Amino acid sequence: MVADPEQRSENIMTDSTFLFHHGWKFQLADAFPLREAIELWRDADDRDFTDPAYDDAQWQRVALPHTFNDVDLFRDRITDGGSRQKRCAAFYRNWLTVPAEHRGQKVILEFEGVRQTCYLYVNGTLAGYVENGVAPFGIDVTDLIDDDKPNLIAIATDNTSSRNLPFYGAETPNKPGVEPGGYVARGDGAVPDGYPEGTPFFWNTNDFNPTLGGIARPVKVHFKPQTYLTLPLYSNLRTKGTYVYGKDFNLTDPGAPKACVAVESEVRNESDHAVKAKLHVSVRTLNGDEVVSFDSEETTVEPSGHIGQPLSITPQDAYEWEDSKGQYVAVEDEDAVAPTETASLAVTTLKAQTDAPVPLRLWSLEDPYLYRVSVTLVVDGESVDEEIVETGFRKVGYDNTKGVTINGVPVWLRGYAQRATNEWSATGIATEWMKDEDAKLIRASNANHVRWMHVAASPADIAAFDRHGIVCTQPAGDKEKENFGRQWDQRVELMRDVIIAFRNNPSIVFWEAGNNSLHANHMHEMLGLKRLLDPHGGRFMGCRTLNTEDTVAESEYVGTMLNRHAARFIAEHGPITETEYAREEAPGRIWDDFTPPDFDYRNKWIGVGGRKGPGVDFYDLTAEGLALADARGYAEFFNDRLGGASGRDLYSAAAALCWTDSAQHGRQSYSENARMSGRVRPDRVRKQNFDVFRVMQSEAPAVKILGHWNYPPANTAKEGPAYRYEKKRFNGQFWEGTGEYGYRDPTHKTVYVIASYPVARVELYVNGAEVGRCDKPTDTFVFAFENVDVTRSGAVEAVGYGYDGLRSAFDRIETAGQPARLRLEARTAPGGWRADGADVAWVDVAVVDAEGRVCPLAGDRIDFAVDGPAMFLGGYSEGRFDDRVDGRSDDSVIHADHVFADCGMNRVFLRSSETPGMVRLTARADGLPPATVEIGTSPADVATLSVQQTARRYVDYAPVAPLPSREFPPILAADKTKYVPPSEDFCKVLVDGQEPDARMVPTVNKNGAVWGNVTVVLERMATQCGDRFSYDWDPAAKTLTLRSGGHVVQAEVGRTHLLVDGRENLMDGEPYLSPRGDVVMEVAALVSWVKDVTVQYDDRVHVLRVETGALDGGDAFTATAGSIQAPNPRRVPVFRPFRYVNGRKVL
Repeated sequence: MVADPEQRSENIMTDSTFLFHHGWKFQLADAFPLREAIELWRDADDRDFTDPAYDDAQWQRVALPHTFNDVDLFRDRITDGGSRQKRCAAFYRNWLTVPAEHRGQKVILEFEGVRQTCYLYVNGTLAGYVENGVAPFGIDVTDLIDDDKPNLIAIATDNTSSRNLPFYGAETPNKPGVEPGGYVARGDGAVPDGYPEGTPFFWNTNDFNPTLGGIARPVKVHFKPQTYLTLPLYSNLRTKGTYVYGKDFNLTDPGAPKACVAVESEVRNESDHAVKAKLHVSVRTLNGDEVVSFDSEETTVEPSGHIGQPLSITPQDAYEWEDSKGQYVAVEDEDAVAPTETASLAVTTLKAQTDAPVPLRLWSLEDPYLYRVSVTLVVDGESVDEEIVETGFRKVGYDNTKGVTINGVPVWLRGYAQRATNEWSATGIATEWMKDEDAKLIRASNANHVRWMHVAASPADIAAFDRHGIVCTQPAGDKEKENFGRQWDQRVELMRDVIIAFRNNPSIVFWEAGNNSLHANHMHEMLGLKRLLDPHGGRFMGCRTLNTEDTVAESEYVGTMLNRHAARFIAEHGPITETEYAREEAPGRIWDDFTPPDFDYRNKWIGVGGRKGPGVDFYDLTAEGLALADARGYAEFFNDRLGGASGRDLYSAAAALCWTDSAQHGRQSYSENARMSGRVRPDRVRKQNFDVFRVMQSEAPAVKILGHWNYPPANTAKEGPAYRYEKKRFNGQFWEGTGEYGYRDPTHKTVYVIASYPVARVELYVNGAEVGRCDKPTDTFVFAFENVDVTRSGAVEAVGYGYDGLRSAFDRIETAGQPARLRLEARTAPGGWRADGADVAWVDVAVVDAEGRVCPLAGDRIDFAVDGPAMFLGGYSEGRFDDRVDGRSDDSVIHADHVFADCGMNRVFLRSSETPGMVRLTARADGLPPATVEIGTSPADVATLSVQQTARRYVDYAPVAPLPSREFPPILAADKTKYVPPSEDFCKVLVDGQEPDARMVPTVNKNGAVWGNVTVVLERMATQCGDRFSYDWDPAAKTLTLRSGGHVVQAEVGRTHLLVDGRENLMDGEPYLSPRGDVVMEVAALVSWVKDVTVQYDDRVHVLRVETGALDGGDAFTATAGSIQAPNPRRVPVFRPFRYVNGRKVL
């Protein structure tokens, strides 16, 4: 056990590796494309920023990691395209002086990722560039470095992306004479004159992958001898580094597991002569105690000579010249380009492993034990280079009756789906210790799994999960559908980089090939990539939404969305994970419909099934309503888990969308400044929903009363403000206020208690008197108590009892008194707040009564003043933003000197300067005495090349590893009383493998006929084969008419038959209209009349497939030692139990 968590942060970097975080100058260009930005910021002597003599005296001094979007994330009203942060080019400059002891060595810059592009110049010369915006990368700058003087490092970057921009950055063809950054992609407008239109990275979009501009992740400088250990940075170094893994696990004694430790390290010899080289490996605890050491065999490593650094490793054959356009265009035939390259350049791989299994403390969810593996390169008897890998050893498996196993023990993986940007309000980015706080909070909610969405999470986020025991799904890059041609190959190249960079992280258990369905040959390609690059890591390669049996066969796990297409035969093949249920949104500040000031969520709701759009709200949920919706969502997957109450035996994991309220695409674009689906806010303040999940995901007995106990007294007559709400009516577009008012009855409110799986019965008490008991929950976890008088101030208590009849859980809420004071509580990194110009401290502020209880209805404005060497970054408040459309004044608090209490609480942030000293923060609110907190900052290493590691917070390991046991074994009595089978057979419709948005209309298999929203199916089909059919809707006659192949087919609301060329064709029911006016009917009966379209239902995965023939598969491949070989593509057969032709079912 390590007493000082700070000690664990030492000795992660070797003596030849430095952080390159201090001394930077920054300039926001506020222009794009890159050429325009560079020209705009020439100095008075017409020098551009890459010139060593450039005058940057007026530029801002910053420390890395740094983003310029901390000032505008969450500032404006949220949109479907995400937040409205600045997206443009930006510049950085710094000076690198090679330390005397490293002169003559190689110089490599490592970036943990830059969004979206990085163009790196050394002393005025372009050294290399990377444009994928996701993965870690390295650039060898040796040839441009002068050992005898300071060297200018200049970086241009841009964070442009699709959605709400006229154009944005595209991939630069790797061809002679092409200007890096010179190609742009069409966004919502036109490509500017003088710029060729290029191929963008599909995942570079602000809605699914919120943009954080700047150099927002750590940067390191590595000095290497001529013969050295490579780094796991395929772009642009073309190397794979060191791979550490366990093998030959012996788990027969759970208290004393053993395994062999194996290491594979690449060595490159850039000298002019052959050398004798071997590895010496030392496995140590975080305390530094050696567990085992071993050597590889000595091997002759032949010289490669000097290896030059390419500007880019984008395949040169990915683009070809097109005379008619006067530019390079992407090659879209996947078979016309060379296989994706995976071989390292000019390396020798040395391998070492222990002679036999050795005792190891294994990494697990409850005991995420880590080791530091030091790999030393010994050349001709001398130690010349070293790499340190922090990792854990675990054996991952799958039991198709119990689920995913870690070290032989089944685990139920539950948690959240989170955008990989993982942004914070006010700070934009999080320090590493803040990421640890985030991970601790996830574990405190009894979650153990996070599915990172669309693109790979950062190394710091993954490392935090390593430290805290959270299994994660790591994608590479995708948005919402399968790509072909160059955009598919971009995805494969990025997955290569991601696997290489992260294959030593024990928390990664799933590699995600895509966010939506793939053809079998593309899934086969990704599976082969994993088997080639990560054969021993104990990880599954799969995809969200695999829709055919042949594609499932090419995967190792399958993800679903909202339980669509899960099937037992898939679970027999490999794990099924639910990837993003609980998509609803609600702010935390609106407790319920019985809470002032409005006794309602005042918004601009479009109604059930309405179409999302700008300036309207898609949901009308309070915090209480969101809790009930999420309980319903989690119960479905909990009961469908392997061994669950439904008996379907499907799921190994489930992830709710999202962990935090976020800057991604939001559907409350009238009322909110964020996507409000989080369990916590973007500042990581807990919402009530956090406790809902904390209880539902608890294996131990737990209960939580929803709401508060500060409801105002009831009105004695139908007058006065209490419980008065404005009635609404639907105006055809949204629900609007009528000017008429009604009154809630607080003496007959339903009070809800959330209780965990082992709780059989809940009793509710108000001021010591029992007001109800419940032993028949809804949705497994919700215990409802009707007709409770919530105006009886004092205390409300919930008591839970187990199936043995004994009291097992308790929760209590007291009525808070009048606000009496402000309470401030500071939080800093382990070891204290560092004066390094980048470290952050936060201060929680609460409005409390005289007894110290938080006042849950307080919404006071709280103003702050700072005295001392720190920058006040402000905080976050729900529902307050600029760019309002409701007639109110702009009221964003982002980087302001004040916040508003939400439910009586808030949080503010401060960033240190490079000057140590005492910082005093004073908070003031009207009618309350001021409150003050003091925080000291301590001296830090702020040298340009720093050896001081950023602070981290590790788990304090128990002296002895806990014995593992299976999570959530079935409780038969609970399953019998809590589970209610669904009343309908839900399924989904796919058009060419992609699922249209059903607009809240459930798709249901009714006795073999699939009923769903046919309007959205036709809309999607029109994008695929719109030249083969037309359709129109007559709202007066309520008829939908389809024309195709010489046929006219008409469906009428309320009529049980189609008219096909004027003749009746019977259906299984009457079409009807959804709340938003879409036609709901038997889908196949209509769409199968479209020419050359086939419709087939796959009852094994509950999918109706509409195949237009407009798409074909991409390239399949076979893996070899150095590359991916692509034979001719062929579409593989689709499983078709029956199909529809011209409206008739054919077996």
